[in-house]
This record gives sequence, structure tokens and C-alpha cells, in this order.
Amino acid sequence: MPVRFFEDRKEAARLLAEALRPLGLQRPVVLGIPRGAVVLADTIARELGGTMDVVLARKIGAPGNPEYALGAVSEDGRVFLQPYADSIADPSYLKAETGRQMQVIRSRRRRYRALRPKEPLAGRDVIITDDGIATGSTMEAALTAVLAEEPRRVVIAVPVGPPEALDKLRQRAEVVALSAPPDFVAVGAYYRHFPQVNDEDVEKLLAARAVE
Repeated sequence: MPVRFFEDRKEAARLLAEALRPLGLQRPVVLGIPRGAVVLADTIARELGGTMDVVLARKIGAPGNPEYALGAVSEDGRVFLQPYADSIADPSYLKAETGRQMQVIRSRRRRYRALRPKEPLAGRDVIITDDGIATGSTMEAALTAVLAEEPRRVVIAVPVGPPEALDKLRQRAEVVALSAPPDFVAVGAYYRHFPQVNDEDVEKLLAARAVE
């Protein structure tokens, strides 16, 4: 699979939608992991005639390097740690950081659900998307929460991710990835424009969907 670069999140989302179209998903619920992936979810849902929503999961970052994932926590409180987590951080740090990320999840849940109720997933076709994956921890946490609701079909759709992380996710769900560079660097390195997405941006997208 050749390495691909994307102009921005919307271009990546349109390309993902084209790759997803042949799967024949029926009125899919497209879930973005806040915050950046909500932009992708909104575009994919519009392209495929589906419904956009969010799935809340948060990375557990390493001490002094929060972008380096030691694991992740899902909205229902399930914690997923990478095998190397214990060699980098002690149990007290992991417990404290997990608690901090759960506070972020609860805060976002209050804000986002005030604008749009959670979309039921039971028996539905579901797409989970993110800007890209690195370790896959956050996606794994999101996937577990989604599977617990017993959807009919789940597809993970990402623009880019390292082959080993994508292969691990394929053991639990269908995966559509546009690029899998063996020398993966960081998600943002594969976008020409990769601006920050804030809570207000997510709320605008949710609010717009709520009145459609």
C-alpha cells in the first residue's frame, strides 16, 4: 500500500467515503472520536447518507510526553494498556492519569449530549473513524464500547496508521485504511493542513446535525 498524504481532514474523509461505499452499509452511524475525527465523521456521514455521532475515548499519555500513548480509557471506564505501559509509568501514575481522562470524557459527554442525544447502535451498521491511528489504543477503547451495544456490523475507517496497529484491530472488526506506512511517524505528518479542532467546533457540527 503506497504512502498517501492528505490535504486536510475533509479530503481524507471524502476519500474514506469512496473506499467505504462498496461495502454497502445501510444508513450507517458514523462515530468520530473527539475532537478532530468528528470532522471526518460529519463528512463521511453526509457522503454515505448516514448519521453522525461521537464515541468518547481518551488516550492515556506517558509522563512528560502526553502524545505517546500508554493506553486508553473508554466512556464506560474500561482501561486498555499497551504491554510496555508498566515499564514507563508506575501504577499510581496510570491510575491518576486514567482518572483525569475520565473527567475529560464526562465533561465532553455533558456538553455534547446537551446538543444531541446519543444515537442507538443496536442492530445498526457502524463506522468508527479517527484522523489516523498510532498505537491503536484509543480506537481499541472506542471499539470495545461500540461492540458492547451489539451493532449489526462495525467498520473502522482511518486515513492512515502503522501496519501492526491496523492488523491488531482487524482481529476484532473490519478495517478500511487508505495508507499504512511501515515507517509511520505521527498522524499529523500525513496531512498538509492539520489544525486543532476544539470543543466549540465539535459542538457546532453536532448542533447542525441536530436540526437537520
